[in-house]
Amino acid sequence: MAKIPENTDELTDFILDDVLYGVTLDPVDSERLLSYMRARHEHLFGPHSTYFVLGSYETPFKYRLDEALDVLNRRHDAYAYLLATQPDLDVSDDVPDLKVKFFLHALYADAIPLVLEHDTGGAVAEFGRVERPTLLERTYLFPRSREERYDDESVLTTRDAILARAVELAYHADDLEAELEALADRAHEHGLAISTQDLESYLESELGGRRPSYSGVITDSLVHLKALDQCFSWTTTDELEDRLSNVP
Repeated sequence: MAKIPENTDELTDFILDDVLYGVTLDPVDSERLLSYMRARHEHLFGPHSTYFVLGSYETPFKYRLDEALDVLNRRHDAYAYLLATQPDLDVSDDVPDLKVKFFLHALYADAIPLVLEHDTGGAVAEFGRVERPTLLERTYLFPRSREERYDDESVLTTRDAILARAVELAYHADDLEAELEALADRAHEHGLAISTQDLESYLESELGGRRPSYSGVITDSLVHLKALDQCFSWTTTDELEDRLSNVP
């Protein structure tokens, strides 16, 4: 479907043809689906701007989703929310209720910000879903450290810059241990008391001990969204908060 369903008949057709791919909804499930929509009417179709925020619910990545919610909810007459906070659909066991619930909210959100920090888990599945034409024009992608902005040694003169560079290295360095040692040496040259162990502890708190990356399939899609001016790289939480200003 090239446009957002405007009535219940179109919505049912969309769910059957574009989401469930031929699975049949019995009359009871169809009625429950419509009841769910009626119950969420004020939320989905109210006068406020709605922001359906996507991303990883894992710790510590969930922290960034909470920051995004906070930033967007500061806007006048705005409602930013996560899928997990919305009521569940009460349908038969053979209907993928979470998938249907996702599309019901994505279809009627004014904007869909997606905070991406790695290429595994539910956030990647959500990324694949929002690439559909119906949703893509309202999707704004925020990948962490897709671009390296702290690789210029002239900027590595503050603690914040050193820590930001450590995050970038976690994404891009072939030999992270050696790069962190060199980064700690650079910090000492500028009188900053930051050891390699400090950098490792910081990465543990920021990334949960993982070496995040983006697969070729993901980076190809990032190129697409960037060409549409809907992809904004960030490294620190302050930068993420700033980049969210690109969501209308």
